Amino acid sequence: MLSLLGDNPEFFVARGNTTSQIIVYSLVLAFVAPLIALGLEAIARLINRNLQWGLHLGLMTLFAACFVLQLIKGVGMPAGVLIAVSLLLAGLFVFAYASWSFPRSFMDILSIAPVVILIVFFGFSSTSRLVLPKEQPDPVDVTVGNPVPVVMVIFDEFPTGSLMGENNQVDGTRFPAFADLASSSTWYRNATAAGAYTPIAAPSILSGETPDNSKLPIAADHPRSLFTLLGKTYELRVQEAATQICPEELCPDSAVLADDTKLGDLFSDLEVVSKHLLLPDSLRSNLPDVSKTFSEFTNETDSAVDENPLSETDVTGTTGTTGPTGESVVQAPERTGQGSARKLGRLFALRSSVDEFERINSFSANFSAGQEATLDFIHVEKPHYPWRHIPDGQRYTNLTGEWNGLLPNDGPWMAPPKVVDIPLQRHLLEVGYTDTLLGRVTARLKKLGLWDEAMVIVTADHGAAFQSQVPRRAADPRNLGEIASVPLFIKAPGQTKSEISDKRECATDILPAIADELEIDYPWPIENCPADEVRVINAPSGEAVGSVDAMVRQRQRLVNRIQRLFKTGQGWGPTYRFGPRNDLIGKKVSALDTDRELTGTRVLPDRSNAVKNYDPASPSVLGLLQRGYLKQLTEDKVLAIAVDGKIEATGYTFKDGLGFGPGFSILLPPESLKKGFNRVDIYLVQNDGKKLQLVYDGNSKLPATPEGGAGGS
Repeated sequence: MLSLLGDNPEFFVARGNTTSQIIVYSLVLAFVAPLIALGLEAIARLINRNLQWGLHLGLMTLFAACFVLQLIKGVGMPAGVLIAVSLLLAGLFVFAYASWSFPRSFMDILSIAPVVILIVFFGFSSTSRLVLPKEQPDPVDVTVGNPVPVVMVIFDEFPTGSLMGENNQVDGTRFPAFADLASSSTWYRNATAAGAYTPIAAPSILSGETPDNSKLPIAADHPRSLFTLLGKTYELRVQEAATQICPEELCPDSAVLADDTKLGDLFSDLEVVSKHLLLPDSLRSNLPDVSKTFSEFTNETDSAVDENPLSETDVTGTTGTTGPTGESVVQAPERTGQGSARKLGRLFALRSSVDEFERINSFSANFSAGQEATLDFIHVEKPHYPWRHIPDGQRYTNLTGEWNGLLPNDGPWMAPPKVVDIPLQRHLLEVGYTDTLLGRVTARLKKLGLWDEAMVIVTADHGAAFQSQVPRRAADPRNLGEIASVPLFIKAPGQTKSEISDKRECATDILPAIADELEIDYPWPIENCPADEVRVINAPSGEAVGSVDAMVRQRQRLVNRIQRLFKTGQGWGPTYRFGPRNDLIGKKVSALDTDRELTGTRVLPDRSNAVKNYDPASPSVLGLLQRGYLKQLTEDKVLAIAVDGKIEATGYTFKDGLGFGPGFSILLPPESLKKGFNRVDIYLVQNDGKKLQLVYDGNSKLPATPEGGAGGS
């Protein structure tokens, strides 16, 4: 565990953990278990020395079995066999330990190992840079000729093409807040990210420097930043995420600073990681995914009694899928890619929609009429994966790893293009939610009369790609149009007219542009932004390079694809209704040739009850997502979802790139479900849409509770 975390300090930075919390966790990890064991032995010794010796050997067997299990867990054997072998080998070792003096002497020598490991972790690992004293940078002394309010919002994992509709304008029918922003700002349509991962991409925006994988996203490694540029003359109100670029002296109330509750969260989340490190594949398949977020691993799945976790990617990059009864039905081979802890450090912290609204509201609450010389900065972790919201902010799932089976260790999409279209749909809906968040900020600025006088910057740290067999996150010459191309809107003080600039702008140009608008003599060298070349740095190493023209062509392919699939300029209706047989949507099942006799061919929804006591006003509308397993049904079949006898959505059955689940994932339009009981049936579409075969019957109502009410999911 300490080796894992020692190589990946970004994990602690992103969570905002303090030096004291890192030290406390490490000491507890190293000493609490042996101290408990020693205490138990001390009690046993008071009773009987032979009892103490027997307990000692039993504890030695337990710890030795855990050690052996970590060594052999990758062998392709059932979990029960692996545990039995581990206990057998541990028993042989303990027998030798009890029988001969040399093993006991050897173990006595090893008793100093925890201290040595802690010394290495605290003094020589990469994480030691967070533990050892570090000098905080001071603000620079500059003259601000135009001290207007500055409001800056950085979004996350946000390709520009997702916003664009006809004529490559912002699609105002889906993204009204971005369209409103574009109407009175300059949209740098060919702006590009500098890095493909937040801990190197966001610091590049804030520092104006080319990403450097050797640097941590902390103030000590980035002394030249937006915060040190303005910190001497501006009031800083900063909410970072995944970085700690603002020095603590300048941003004592920053949201990244840890509070008392985060220590408990740290122990809770790393307990999940430790189980991933210890347990065999089949026993890890039900654990929360830890490869896509920095935190809240224990909040991975929907809290429903009929929920079946699917495709959980573990920290070694393997995938396990559990069937409806919970037993493991697949063991996938290990995949290559970035290391597990690197994923912890490189990917974004999960927060609930309530937290996102709260962050935006607290950010906007700082605004006040007539404010000057203020910097209001926030990094919002949207529309970053996991995609879980409809545009108004209601959550349709609590899963953080729905697409893990198609994204091995965050590598390439292991699915055909028509299956990757489904997560693209979910991403667009998350962009709609992001638009709702932005709208709260701009509405507050306008209400207070700050909109006209403030400088407003809205951008994103990097994009995301949605191409079959192409990485979603790592920059690649094939996906620069989605990874490198990011939104950049800058509204100058007093600007009222829209302007679109197709001039190449780099992430490193943003800070100098702010300085220029504030009439600051920029105190640092300005990075070169080539007019015809795009270069995006990956983590922990590597880069992707391509031409600006190639990036624009790739982005246009994304825009054209969204137009073809989801019909831009027509609101969200076509986004929900897209599917393999959307000509069936709106038709009554009774008007079609339908076989309502259930056979052995079935689908098994994760949530059979979520639509049966449905509340459309709830923050969580979990019934919208119809997702689950297949029984005697192959991939590439068409399913139709009917609500109260009318077809509302269609989709494919599918498997991941290794030939395993999850099965199907189809999102219903919000207006298709009414308050209370909804009958949701699922049909297999046959004979080119001419016949429907029932594969799931949603007729049964919820059983009555002891109080006489309806049961919940």
